[in-house]
Amino acid sequence: MENYDDELKIELAHYNEILRMIRMQLEVAKKNNSKSEKDLRETNREMWENASHSTDDFDGAVGLSQFYQPLASNSFALETSAKKIQLFERLLQSAYFARIDFCCEGENVYEKVYIGRGTLFNDIETKILIYDWRSPIASLFYRFETGSAYYDAPGGRITGDIGLKRQYEIKRGVLEYFFDANVQIADEFLRKMLSGNTSSKMKTIVETIQKDQDIAIRDMTHDLLMVQGIAGSGKTSIALHRVAYLKYQGLSSRLKSSDIIILSPNTLFEQYISNVLPELGEEEVKSVVFDDLVAGSFPDETTFQSRYNQTEMLISCGDSSEKELKKQTMAFKMSRAFSEILNRYADSMAASHIDFTDIKYDGKTVFTRQDLKDRLLQMKGNMSLAVKLSHLRHHIFEEIHEMRKDRMPKLLRHARKDPHYPYDWAEHARELSIEESTRLANKVDGFIKLNSVAFYKKLIQTDGLLLSLSEGIELPKNIDEILLYSKELLTGSMLENEDALAVTYLQLLIGANNESTDMYKHIRQVVVDEAQDYYSLHFEILKRLFPNARYTVLGDINQTIEKQENMGLYDRITEIMQPKSASLMVMNKSFRCTKEILSFSMQFLDDDTPFESFNRSGDVPQIIKASTVNLLDEKLIEEAIYSKNQGYGSIGIICKDVQEAETLYSRLKEKINIHLVHSGDNLNTTGVFIIPITMSKGLEFDSVLIYGVDKNHYHSVDDKKLLYIASTRALHRLNLFYTGEKSLFI
Repeated sequence: MENYDDELKIELAHYNEILRMIRMQLEVAKKNNSKSEKDLRETNREMWENASHSTDDFDGAVGLSQFYQPLASNSFALETSAKKIQLFERLLQSAYFARIDFCCEGENVYEKVYIGRGTLFNDIETKILIYDWRSPIASLFYRFETGSAYYDAPGGRITGDIGLKRQYEIKRGVLEYFFDANVQIADEFLRKMLSGNTSSKMKTIVETIQKDQDIAIRDMTHDLLMVQGIAGSGKTSIALHRVAYLKYQGLSSRLKSSDIIILSPNTLFEQYISNVLPELGEEEVKSVVFDDLVAGSFPDETTFQSRYNQTEMLISCGDSSEKELKKQTMAFKMSRAFSEILNRYADSMAASHIDFTDIKYDGKTVFTRQDLKDRLLQMKGNMSLAVKLSHLRHHIFEEIHEMRKDRMPKLLRHARKDPHYPYDWAEHARELSIEESTRLANKVDGFIKLNSVAFYKKLIQTDGLLLSLSEGIELPKNIDEILLYSKELLTGSMLENEDALAVTYLQLLIGANNESTDMYKHIRQVVVDEAQDYYSLHFEILKRLFPNARYTVLGDINQTIEKQENMGLYDRITEIMQPKSASLMVMNKSFRCTKEILSFSMQFLDDDTPFESFNRSGDVPQIIKASTVNLLDEKLIEEAIYSKNQGYGSIGIICKDVQEAETLYSRLKEKINIHLVHSGDNLNTTGVFIIPITMSKGLEFDSVLIYGVDKNHYHSVDDKKLLYIASTRALHRLNLFYTGEKSLFI
C-alpha cells in the first residue's frame, strides 16, 4: 500500500456505497415485514369470521384447512423479513472486517472479497457484496498469507492467488482505519483487540480467528472433535463459533438451535457465553450444567449433591485422610471399571434382582413368581428391561381381564350379602372390583416399576454383591474401605454426586426413565466444555443420553480441580464414545494473558508443558506479604483501588474456596464497594468482586488479586493446579497476597 490517503478515499467511497445498499435493503425488509404482519392479521380475521370452530363439524374442519397454507406462508415471510432486518441493522454497525483480493487459477482478474458477520447481496446484479465469515471463500482470510491459496467449495477445491489481505476497524457505523496484513492476522490488530478491557460477556473473535482455530471451527469430517488447549487459547470461543458455523451449513446438514446443547462448567459461565451466538446473528443455544441432565432422571423428591458443592467440599476439606478417601471413592465410582460392574448388574437384574411375587385372582394362582421370571427371560428383541417388564404387565392383565367375566357374578352375590348396601348391589360390586384391581395393580407394580435408587443401594449395601460382579475387573486395593464409606454415605437422605451419576447411568441401562432419554434423541451436536473435570462415567452417560449426536469436546489437562489428568484423557473419551472418526487438536498459544502473567503462571505446571505466548507485554506479577490479616486486607484494598484508577473495569479477588471468600467479604464490605459472587448469581463482573476459584473457571478479568497464597492454603499437588487456574484468569494485571509463609509452589 503505497499511499494510505488515496486508498482511504477509495475504501470510504466503497464503504459508503455499501451503507447505501444496506439502508435500501433494510427499508425494503421493513416494508415486507409490515406487509407480512398485515397479511397475517387479515388471514387470522378471515379464518375467525368465515370458518366453523367446532372440532365436531367435519365441514367446518375442511373450511379451516384452507387457511393453514396462507397462515404458514405469512408466518414464514414474517420470520424471514424479521431476520433480514436484524442482519441489516447489525451490518449498519459493522458491515465487514476484512477483504481479500483473490484470483482463481486460469484467470487474470482479482475479485475483491469483503468478509463480515453476514451475507449481503446486490439483488439487481445477483452479486455478493459481503461474504459471511463462515462461507468457504472466507477461509482464505484465516488460513493463508498472500500468495498461493485454495478453499474447498461445494463443487470442489478452488485454487488461486491472494494478492491482498486487508483488515478494517468499523465501529458504530464508522470506518476508523484499515491496514494491510501479509501474515494471517496482523499482530497490531490482534494486540489492540486483546489489550481492551474485558466485559461481563464473552466477545466474538471473528476478526482474529487463527489458522488452527479456523480448522477446528470448520471441521465437518469428525464425529468427535477434541481440543486440548492451555488457558486463554480460545477453546470456548472456538466451540461457540463452531456452533455458529454448523448452523450455517447447507440445507441437508443445517442444525437448528434446538438440535444443539452446550455443557458448561457452572451457571455463571452459562451467562458469560450467552452473548456470543446472538452477536454472530444466531439464536441462542440451550446451555446446561451436567447436574441438569442428572436432575432430569430423578423424581422431584430425590435430592443429590451438586457437582459444585462436591468440588467445594473437596477443596475446603481440612482432614487429609478423609479427603483422600473421598477422592478415591469418587474416582472408583466414576471409573470405567465401575461402569462395567453396573453393566453386569443391569444384565443380571432380570434373573437375580427383581422380587417377583405369585399373582392370584379369584382364589386361583394365575402366575407363579417362577412363571413370571421365565416369561421375562424368554423375551427376545433389543428392548430395555423396563420395556420388557411393561410387556409382562400387559400380559398379566390380559389374563386377568378374561377371568373378570366369571368374577363379577361372585362379587354381585357378595354385595347382596353385605348389610351396608341393601339396594345398589351392582354399584357396590363394581366398587369391589375396582378395589380388587387396584390392589392387584399395586402388587404387580411392586416388581414391574424399577426403582433405580433402591437397586443402586442394594448393590452397595449388600455384602459381597458388588464383588461378585467384578470378576476380571481391577478394583482399588482399599475397595473394602471404599464400600464401607459408601454404605455410610447412602444412609443419608441426599445422594452424593457420584452416586447420583451412577444411578443415572443405571437408569439408562435398564430404561427406567425413558422420558429423559427420549427428550434428547433429537440432539445432533453436543459441546462439552472443561472436559478435564469429567470422569469416564460422565461420558458413558452422555453417549446414552445423546445417541444421535456428534461431539465437540474442549479441555485443558492442566486445569483439573481436585484430580490429576494427562493426555490419556482424550484416548479414554474416544474409547468410550466410539465415534466413526475422531480428531484431537492441541493448542498451546495463549491470547488471554500478557507474556509476563503467562510465564509466571507456567511455574505451576510440569516442566514439559509446551506453551507459546502472544507477544503482549504488561506488568510483572507481584507477591505481596503482610504481617497480619488486617494489614493484608489494607494491601488488597490499595491494589483494588489502584487497578480501578488504571481504568480496569473488572477486578477479581480470587479465593481458594467459598468459605474463605465469604469470610474475606465480611471483612472488606464496609471498607470498599465490593461484591461477593455466589453460585447461580446473575453475572456482573464490573467493579471489584470476590469469587472462589471453582466459579472463576473459564472467566477472565482485567486485574486479578489472588488471596491467601500461603503454604497452609496451597501445599498439595491439586492446590498447584488451583494456582494455575487462578493466575490465568488475569488479562492485564496479576498480584498475589499472603501472610505467614509463602506457598512452596511460588
